[in-house]
Amino acid sequence: MREKVPQRLLVFVPPRSSMAGRSQLASSTVVDYVAPGNADVRGHTPIALLPKAGSVDLIFDASDVFVTAIEAPKLSEGKLRLALPNLLEERLLADPADCHFAFSHARGGSGATTIAAQPKIPVAVIDRGLLTRGLDALGESGYRVRAAYSEIYTVPPPAAGVLSVRIARGRGIARSGTHDGFAFDVGDEVPPTLALAVRQLGIKRIQAFGKEAARISRLAEALNVQIEVKADEVDLASTAGAVDLLQGAFAQGGMMGSLMGGSLLPALTGRAMRVPLAWAATAAVVAVAGMNIYYLKLESESRAIRSQMEASFRSNFPQATAVVDPIEQTKRQLAELRARSGIPSANDFSVLNARTALLLSIAPVGSVAGMEYRDGALKVKFARGASDNPGLQNTLRSAAVQQGLTIRFEGDGSARITAAGT
Repeated sequence: MREKVPQRLLVFVPPRSSMAGRSQLASSTVVDYVAPGNADVRGHTPIALLPKAGSVDLIFDASDVFVTAIEAPKLSEGKLRLALPNLLEERLLADPADCHFAFSHARGGSGATTIAAQPKIPVAVIDRGLLTRGLDALGESGYRVRAAYSEIYTVPPPAAGVLSVRIARGRGIARSGTHDGFAFDVGDEVPPTLALAVRQLGIKRIQAFGKEAARISRLAEALNVQIEVKADEVDLASTAGAVDLLQGAFAQGGMMGSLMGGSLLPALTGRAMRVPLAWAATAAVVAVAGMNIYYLKLESESRAIRSQMEASFRSNFPQATAVVDPIEQTKRQLAELRARSGIPSANDFSVLNARTALLLSIAPVGSVAGMEYRDGALKVKFARGASDNPGLQNTLRSAAVQQGLTIRFEGDGSARITAAGT
């Protein structure tokens, strides 16, 4: 009897932090897998030995995918994709140039080229190299990737006092919002991030998915919640709302994929390409000339604007002897005027300390080890292990924006907090 091939296979990529040293995600990497609705197709194996399937969902650990929701600028889809690195730069730990950005937007038949007017758009960010290696590893092994997304989307979002988690291989993820979640290690003690989510969301019951879901049952008394262990590895319906990472350069069936598909490639001979190449060369010459003319125009406008800035600075601050950087010098002069008038600035210790106190009130008790004020910034030192928590970092970043603050986590386990815009 011929073995039935599952139509869909979910493949769970291990967290990047577990790939120690120089090891990279490859076809030899051991991953968990599950075929929804087929209890016999599940386990862990190297990517190259995964069971056959019609399509594969590539699922990344919650700590490797930053998911958030932002207010939707009224831009076309292409322009919004270009703007996302600048919009999210302050919230990312990595260089935006090394990241791939994806977002969900309204789909419909209206034909409009503008993003729909909705309060917020969910955005997912992942290291470009990690996503590339994952797709390459599955492609080399002969699997077709249907979608790629964060593991938080494998369980339902919280509702009516119910929080969903997934436990596998000694690690758990919790979905704390429609497009929010965090990862945690499962042990004998209650994970601080899980306890914080239970308290903040008013959780009364936890439903646990995954092959190790029973491991969290013993924490029910400490968390003061009921824990329901689900038989399913994942909630397949929840994946429908995931932010698919396969967008932009990683979209399936793009133009280059069509050209390399086979039918058009034989027609691209030297004779057939002669005229297009001539037109391309002409277009390149015109483009270079146009860019030079445009550069000269911008340079002239830049000099005129700088001259206006210097004139404005001298008229308002005639006592200044030299003008090197009008913007920075204006900020300095305004700060001095505020100080003389007794008006506190946003980066003064009293103002910054009060806002920081509100910000850190959401952090777990005992997580802050000390603070130091210097050069208009507060340096907050966290207790060991607290600053390395991705869930806590994302929570503090979101809260800092509402408090008019900017928080940047340093490599030594501390965080630098400044007033936004300074």
